[in-house]
Amino acid sequence: MIKKLIVISLAFIFALILVELIVGNILGFPKYGVKEKLIGMRSSKGHQNIYEPYSKYWSSYGNYETYKRNNLGLPGIDVDTGQESKYVCILGSSFVEDSYLNPASMSTSVLQDLLNKENRKYKVLNLGYNGCDPYDSYRRIGYYEYIYKPESVVLVLNSYIAGSYKLTDHPFEVTQNDFIKDNSIKTKINLLLKNNSSLARLLLTFIQETRGTGVVLPEDEKIDEYTLDLSDLQLCLNEFNKKYRNRFICVSIMNNEIINRRIKDYCDTNKIKFSYSNIMIPENQIIGDRHLNEKGNIELGKFIFNSFCKYNNLTQ
Repeated sequence: MIKKLIVISLAFIFALILVELIVGNILGFPKYGVKEKLIGMRSSKGHQNIYEPYSKYWSSYGNYETYKRNNLGLPGIDVDTGQESKYVCILGSSFVEDSYLNPASMSTSVLQDLLNKENRKYKVLNLGYNGCDPYDSYRRIGYYEYIYKPESVVLVLNSYIAGSYKLTDHPFEVTQNDFIKDNSIKTKINLLLKNNSSLARLLLTFIQETRGTGVVLPEDEKIDEYTLDLSDLQLCLNEFNKKYRNRFICVSIMNNEIINRRIKDYCDTNKIKFSYSNIMIPENQIIGDRHLNEKGNIELGKFIFNSFCKYNNLTQ
């Protein structure tokens, strides 16, 4: 009986090892690559992941290719963190984070290549994160500014929705103490399994509740652009500007001239640096999804570069 149990156990272990090799080495499904989970980086319940340098991830579109994050565990190409580096922090949602394309093709990588021709001291940090609205971005930069002092903060708008600040008390009083590492046993076990096993990561991804896939479907909602309430967005922009002053720039890629003009009028009145470009058009978007394709990322990178140069008096 004991021999039989040993044989069954060995067979089970061998099968697990074999499946792990198939999932991780042959199919190329990456391990989790999460350094820690932080509470407080967004207004809603849940965590945001802080990733290990060069952690791998699957592209969430097309052929499901495997890509790597950079030396800081952020999306995009490597960032020089030398003493002379001046950090240009780009905030936004999955339109900025961009898990669809090769890191070299991301808008922030395009921006870095353009900035290198003007001043190589400027280093771009891609701080976009899936699902972030402007207030979540306010909290996100509130965490990273203690690590990388921002020379410039650029918020990319792909939507006018910005009401998540209502989910927390004293929303714009963000300090370092608001970001708490989740050291619960459940999270430690979760990270242990998913960081060390592609199979465990694959299985737990299907079992555990997630925040969403990051796919942004076409908008069906009909809105009256003239009477649309933009007060939540205006409040967030005002708080960004109050905190970062002349270092803050907001850019909109929404394909809605009326909303963009309304935002611009508010920003002009309140001395907020703002530019817009109707980049979110079908030819710049992935078919069946509103996220930007490679052409759209090139356009966004150039647009941010032009806005940055305009407000920092750089030649173009």
